[in-house]
Amino acid sequence: MITGFNTDVDYDGRIFHVQTEDKGRDNPIIESLVYSRGEIIAARNTSYAEFNASDEYSEDEVMDRMERQHQVLIREILNGKFESDGPRPFGHNIISNRSLDEVVLRFLVENRNPDPIQLELPDELDLLAGTKSKIRLRVILQEDGSPAEGAQVRLSLATELGDPHPLFAASTDAEGYVDAMFTLPDGKDHPGDLALMCEARVGDSVTELRQPISRLAETV
Repeated sequence: MITGFNTDVDYDGRIFHVQTEDKGRDNPIIESLVYSRGEIIAARNTSYAEFNASDEYSEDEVMDRMERQHQVLIREILNGKFESDGPRPFGHNIISNRSLDEVVLRFLVENRNPDPIQLELPDELDLLAGTKSKIRLRVILQEDGSPAEGAQVRLSLATELGDPHPLFAASTDAEGYVDAMFTLPDGKDHPGDLALMCEARVGDSVTELRQPISRLAETV
């Protein structure tokens, strides 16, 4: 199962929510939605039908494509693309005596892609609403697989409506591990699907995974 990405982005005091998911091999499309103020304001669908039918198909590559599309939308939000007046021109907020070349160079340096990180979860992870859970997570650097010591890890309950509900927060140890203990709400106040949203952050590099949460069977 390929999990998705969910990120809240604060731009100029307005919160945008970006959601990216894979529709599956029967419908090979990577779909990203941008929400703001309870409405979908943008959607982006990318087909990977040819890749899906090839011998080179792998879930890791689909995940990479999902993350790239997700990050592109985040950058577009931060660049003002979804403002009501349209995107602001480059340099709109720059007051400087530096030359344009210096300004562009600094912009590229400050907005370079950070070293990507990867968040690892247990292979067998069964989450049940209304129960206590303990899971061991690990954060590594994608480039060489080395542990990301001191990475900030946050877990929260994601619902179809409303903001995520914080469950756990801690930093990884020298080997990149963190043991998370938390209690999942029973979900009675949250209709619809529930999921555990796991976020890891090292500097400006952020990665997220989403795991479904099952509900207790209703008794008659």
